[in-house]
Amino acid sequence: DCFDKKKIVEIRAASNPEYSQKEERRQSHDCSGMAICSCSTKVTHLDLSRCRFLTGEGIHFCLKHTPNIEQLLLSSAARFDATEVFAQHNTVGALKLRKLEYIDLSGCSRMDSIALKHFMAGIQAQNIRSFRLLDLSGVSSQIDDDIFGTLGFWGNNLESLSLAGAKKVTSFGVGLISYICRDTLKSLNLRGCEGVNLAKLLIADGYDIMLSIQANIDANHRLILPTNFVGDSEILSTNGFFAALCNSMREMINAHSNVDVLIDASRHYMQGYKRLEQRWSNLWGGGERREERIFGQLEQLDIGMIGHSGIKLQGCIAIIAWLNGGRLRQVDLCGLDSILLSDLSVLASTSRHRLVSLSASSSATIPSTINSLGGFFHAMKNISELDLSCCDHWDFGRGGDGAMIVMLTTLRSLKLDHTNINGPTVRAVLAKSKRLLRLSVRGCSNLNSNDLHLGNRLLGLIDIDCRDVQQIQLLSKLREVCPFLLRLNNRCTALGAKMLRAHRSNFLWRVGARERTDNKSKKRKSSGDGVVATSTSSENGADNDDFSTFTNRCSTLWTGFSQAKDTEQEMFACKTCSMDGFGRFVCITCVKLCHKGHDVFSMGSGTGYCDCCIFTPCKCLDRGPVNEDQYNDLDHILDIAGLSEVFEVPFDPSVFNVRRGRG
Repeated sequence: DCFDKKKIVEIRAASNPEYSQKEERRQSHDCSGMAICSCSTKVTHLDLSRCRFLTGEGIHFCLKHTPNIEQLLLSSAARFDATEVFAQHNTVGALKLRKLEYIDLSGCSRMDSIALKHFMAGIQAQNIRSFRLLDLSGVSSQIDDDIFGTLGFWGNNLESLSLAGAKKVTSFGVGLISYICRDTLKSLNLRGCEGVNLAKLLIADGYDIMLSIQANIDANHRLILPTNFVGDSEILSTNGFFAALCNSMREMINAHSNVDVLIDASRHYMQGYKRLEQRWSNLWGGGERREERIFGQLEQLDIGMIGHSGIKLQGCIAIIAWLNGGRLRQVDLCGLDSILLSDLSVLASTSRHRLVSLSASSSATIPSTINSLGGFFHAMKNISELDLSCCDHWDFGRGGDGAMIVMLTTLRSLKLDHTNINGPTVRAVLAKSKRLLRLSVRGCSNLNSNDLHLGNRLLGLIDIDCRDVQQIQLLSKLREVCPFLLRLNNRCTALGAKMLRAHRSNFLWRVGARERTDNKSKKRKSSGDGVVATSTSSENGADNDDFSTFTNRCSTLWTGFSQAKDTEQEMFACKTCSMDGFGRFVCITCVKLCHKGHDVFSMGSGTGYCDCCIFTPCKCLDRGPVNEDQYNDLDHILDIAGLSEVFEVPFDPSVFNVRRGRG
């Protein structure tokens, strides 16, 4: 309603003399018949996230005045429906947004396949050659395969696509967009897509791989590898890769009684993709595209809870890893109930130098002829984030394969909730993984609190979750041996509460938030973490340097691995480091220091923690000197807690007595 011309005129006709000179021009301004308004702005980033009352008419008005826009964020705009508005304006003239790169429609519950088609036509997506990222996670459950015809025709340069929660999407649609965008697609999110049967899409490739193995196993191992393989073939031949691949293909064929029908359907899919591409290429006017396999360029893949209980996924992970050629960096397999151990071995072997994050929580592995995970853990020496929670079929006990977790010395985050891991294994992990920041062993009945520390040796952990673990001694012992600890059992420690408030204070200062200085604001309020904070403001003002000291370290050192509301901060994506999807982001400090010169763009603001330390060797976690003259009152605390070795500038309580703002 705020975009109605009459109401704007009524507002501007108020007695305020500031608007008297502009009133006449605004009253005569009418751009309803223009595709792009003549008084357009130079805005390149438009963030309308969480505008729950914003309708399609308002969004169309905004886009009409921002022809140079590059990023459009409309997440959680619950009332946005492009069916009527954009279809109506297409008769007058479509918008010309030739620089648009990123569209976020996550949580727009009224966006179905028809609305998306009208929206893409309304912005003339066929003329947007820079269109690369699209987020449709959590949109209407009515999204189906019709959207892939729209995306395939208009978005053949997509690099990132999220379809999380699209229950009516099937294997044909996923295969179509993966084939059309096979040269560019690097991030794909299919979490919760119940209608997708990966076996029906990949079984023909699996059959061809098995025939290739049988024909070349005694001749040349290199002939079995895909043409786009980026790793070292000699290393693969020494760690049981080919035996694991052969086992996965055999198990995949044996798992389906109607294998001939599935192979024919898979080949029919591929023929249909080629016909559609040929038809569209005649309309595009483009040249010949190089022959590439589907999933050949993927770096991020999320197939957690994909399909339903009747779908068998044996061998699918191995085929995806083989087609990908070792480019995967982040894989999420949560909730899958039919994963072979040989599939994981193939995945780890092919992506051994690039894979940094693997989540397989609540997944059920099926025993096969290759039951050892030795090759799996040996190949994952560079992994930084590993989640194996609730994996009941894995043996983490003494002498089991889980003891090989000790080999993973580069871990930053390790989650083993509700497993049978034992005390000696945990102590060995703590001794070897010196970079470890988060450890979660909730519900591990074989552990006790004595297993979570190494005597009086100080550890660098900032987040520990040991709920439902036998408590032999007080948790205060953990705070003594972990002086940097910010969160314990999903609750802030005293240090964590201070750091979180400092982070919140600094963020509010950066965005220009102000505090009231009247007597009514001088009262004590309880924050979300249970710590009482005072909102009294100082009368002396503040110097910018007092606040800039809080931006010289990664925000993870202030927020921990928390997603509470007080962790709100600026979010940036880095395409150079493949951190532009799955909710991953980089904080403002790491953008300036760790990702300087990279291809980065803003994703607005939101809650969460920085993932720079997971995907890159974060420079903002390095230890630095302490400014002793400015913080003499905290010397004793810093020496005891060890913060002087971690934070260049520690927490300053006087910040909360200083008025924020830039006015």
